[in-house]
Amino acid sequence: MAKYSEDRKREAREDILKHAAERFRRDGIAAVGVRPLMADAGLTHGGFYAHFGSRSDLIAAALEYAAGTTLDYFHAAIARVPDDEKLGKLVATYLRPVHRDHMELGCTVSALAPEIARESDATRERFSASNEGLIGLIAEHLPPGGGAGERLERARILFASMLGVLQLMRIETDPATAASLAGAGRTAAMQLAHAPWREGGA
Repeated sequence: MAKYSEDRKREAREDILKHAAERFRRDGIAAVGVRPLMADAGLTHGGFYAHFGSRSDLIAAALEYAAGTTLDYFHAAIARVPDDEKLGKLVATYLRPVHRDHMELGCTVSALAPEIARESDATRERFSASNEGLIGLIAEHLPPGGGAGERLERARILFASMLGVLQLMRIETDPATAASLAGAGRTAAMQLAHAPWREGGA
């Protein structure tokens, strides 16, 4: 019975995190209260503190959960692609219409960066750390060359470029304009990826 209770509690927490990760990305953190989140998971509001110490704890945990599922998605997207095509596939997957149209299922940074900037230092630190996985995946598949620090720096800049393009795509109401932005963004990202490395870069 104790094992069942522990498993049920773990499943309930996972369900809360799944719903919170989607709702936060779709509606924004400030617009989502604890009560509707618990209702989404089929749980009562009173059970919240059995899983999280505070709303801030829930926010940080949900964002970590979202970053993890997003990273898993990109790993799967490039898994069957030849090594020299993985980065191009990753960029194209990030800048595709379905990612623009389904904010609730995509990159947490693109959906929530302005709100996270207003959260506590502890939440921002956990959020930043949780997104290092995607940046690391980009760095792993950059063209050969460069030191570890330079590769990570370039990966961050490349990610920032993709992030900005995706946000502009979401602003556009004309699908053709958004598609044009996506194409230009893919080209720019790959040009950045293939730019010469600094000689002796660390």
